[in-house]
Amino acid sequence: MARTKGTQPLTLIVVPHSERAPLSFRVAPWCLTLSVVGAMLLAMGGAVLTVRAYRLGQEVRELRLDHELQFAREQEMRSTILSQQEEVRELSTLVEGLGSELASVSALSSDVRELIGLPPAQPRLRPTPAVASLSPYGRAVPAEAEGGSTGAQGGQLTTTNPVRSMMSAVEMGQDVVEMQVTLPSMVRELLQLRTEVVERMERIEPEKRATLADLEKQLKLLAAAPHLWPTEARRLSSKYGYRELLGKVEFHKGIDIPVWHGTQVFATADGVVKKAGWQSGYGWTVEIEHALGFSTVYGHNSKLLVDVGDEVGAGAAIALSGNSGRSTGPHVHYEIRLDGVAVDPLRYLEMDAPVVVTN
Repeated sequence: MARTKGTQPLTLIVVPHSERAPLSFRVAPWCLTLSVVGAMLLAMGGAVLTVRAYRLGQEVRELRLDHELQFAREQEMRSTILSQQEEVRELSTLVEGLGSELASVSALSSDVRELIGLPPAQPRLRPTPAVASLSPYGRAVPAEAEGGSTGAQGGQLTTTNPVRSMMSAVEMGQDVVEMQVTLPSMVRELLQLRTEVVERMERIEPEKRATLADLEKQLKLLAAAPHLWPTEARRLSSKYGYRELLGKVEFHKGIDIPVWHGTQVFATADGVVKKAGWQSGYGWTVEIEHALGFSTVYGHNSKLLVDVGDEVGAGAAIALSGNSGRSTGPHVHYEIRLDGVAVDPLRYLEMDAPVVVTN
């Protein structure tokens, strides 16, 4: 049978350069077609792999660049956190120092108030502490934030958790705000104490405050001394010291307060009634013993309201004024004695209202 043109095999002749005989090969037409197709497929696959390798190389370079940028950001963030932690430690030291100083001032103020006999200062309102703080992402974070630890080394705060560090800074900021609120009231209190101390020192003779011990003793005596007025009236008809009465010069051991007959007479400090009865020259008289050797005498009364041994409080009514004893008119004779010796009552009486002296 005769072969068609398209199916006839191809003959390949290889002629070597040597003297050997030429070589011939017969190749079927379909093998040549298959070889061409295979070569084309290999070329296309190589092109695809080349493009894919190029893209993968670009992705690798981008990932490496992102990694370097992320590492740089982490380094910068770490540096910032370390800087913030150092600032938090410094702030902690500052706040602790200020708190200690304010506590010392408050304790000193309390000691001075006790020394000069003033009541304790009113407690100051403290800002309500926050139960939870907000994280940088707006979420509430408890005080014991996980993933970190806090402690004190050498009096300073140590923090390994940036969120906890931020919360510590917020808490210390609240302490600073509290100190700012408290400081003005403490300054006003110290100014008041300064005024009170100066007023009391003016009542102490210079020779009795030559040393700190003498000054402290005298301030304690001033604090313990009866300081209320025995009547509502704040006027005097006769002071402590030498005076002339009925044509005779004598030493007046107290002060005279002119009042209407039957006016209430009040105890000027807490104490115990030592005497209550008639006394020559003083008429109907009450004598009360107080702390630190002080005693008070109330004379020329018309009626006594207490008995010997009664405990009386400052401001309690103990008698009604009159004109009994050696007197030229209704009034209250008032004495303050220290260890049995009469002293000037005006040194101890409250001076928050003017004293009117009448003749």
